[in-house]
Amino acid sequence: MKKDKKAIDSENEEKKQQAEAKKKIDQELDDEIEQSFPASDPPSHSQPHYDKKK
Repeated sequence: MKKDKKAIDSENEEKKQQAEAKKKIDQELDDEIEQSFPASDPPSHSQPHYDKKK
């Protein structure tokens, strides 16, 4: 089944947004790690937490 251009554009935009969100989260984690060094406690961003989406 062939997808139309709008569906393909929509999928590409969603993938782009997901990649940007992951990049932002990675950057936030890197910043927290950098700020916490050489502390022994891991950054709070990397700790398990309740996910409202589940």
